[in-house]
Amino acid sequence: MSEKLVKKLNDRISSNKTAVGFIEAEMPKYEETIGEFIEITIPIENKIISIASSINSLQQQIVSIATSAYNVGCGTTTGASTVYPDTVKNHSENVNSPSYDGFDPFGGQTTPLLSSSNVGFGTFLVFTQNDSSQAGLGTLYGTIESCFRIPCTGSICDDYNSQITSLQSQIVTLRGQLPSEITKMNSVRTEKKNAEIERYGQKRGIASLKQRNSEMQSAINTISNI
Repeated sequence: MSEKLVKKLNDRISSNKTAVGFIEAEMPKYEETIGEFIEITIPIENKIISIASSINSLQQQIVSIATSAYNVGCGTTTGASTVYPDTVKNHSENVNSPSYDGFDPFGGQTTPLLSSSNVGFGTFLVFTQNDSSQAGLGTLYGTIESCFRIPCTGSICDDYNSQITSLQSQIVTLRGQLPSEITKMNSVRTEKKNAEIERYGQKRGIASLKQRNSEMQSAINTISNI
């Protein structure tokens, strides 16, 4: 009786190994498709990083000019505000990982800033202006165009204000470029995620079959020693 049962279990193990072999042979096709999606996204996402970097560079210049203006008497703390960087965050989940085969594909969510080290990876992008979840860049004082303390003069304050206004105008232009680019990328990333879900399904299947084989082999060992 035990020999017959052991044979049945061994046959199942053999069948599972064959199935695993078939699935593993198909995995490169999934990786190829995902890689093609990533290849499309990388140059555009690098452009998005560049635009966001330019915006924050201008924001930093505004803070610097505002500080210089305040130091000579232009502007006031009334109406002052903290300047925060603009961010593009890269949302990712377990399913994005080529090695993940666990039970929670949509868990493990992280939202790092989009950077050269994670372009193409992840589920979707989110652009936030003046992201207060980040460290502030500095202070933009109120009424920069007006002289409140010596040694400033009205003309000096006007000049500082004009510089800031010019930079703010450039920021508006740059910000206007991001939504359409991010929409494009999220559209491509949606299809990439679908391919990643398919890949995950295959990897979970492999992991499940291997786990069953381990369990059946353990049962075989126990039966053989009874």
